[in-house]
Amino acid sequence: MLRTRVFLWFLFGFMLLSSSPAMAQFPNVSAEEVKAWMEGKRTVVLIDSRLPDEYQAGHIPGAINIPAERIKLEASRLPKDKTTPIIFYCRGSG
Repeated sequence: MLRTRVFLWFLFGFMLLSSSPAMAQFPNVSAEEVKAWMEGKRTVVLIDSRLPDEYQAGHIPGAINIPAERIKLEASRLPKDKTTPIIFYCRGSG
């Protein structure tokens, strides 16, 4: 019973936060959209948030490797221009 209540509160909090205007600032984009932006010469910054050994095994050309747990520490590597799209990618969950 307690586990169910905790889960429901977590779910409620997640739904509340994910529907907030702040979350709308971070849309998901498809690989096709990113490819079109890059081919169209739109300035974008790609951040590969995987571990360095995964990055070395293969990555999108031009991507910068900043593992997820180091993003705050390496924020100086991100563009200062707030209009430049920053696209994070990883191998996915699991």
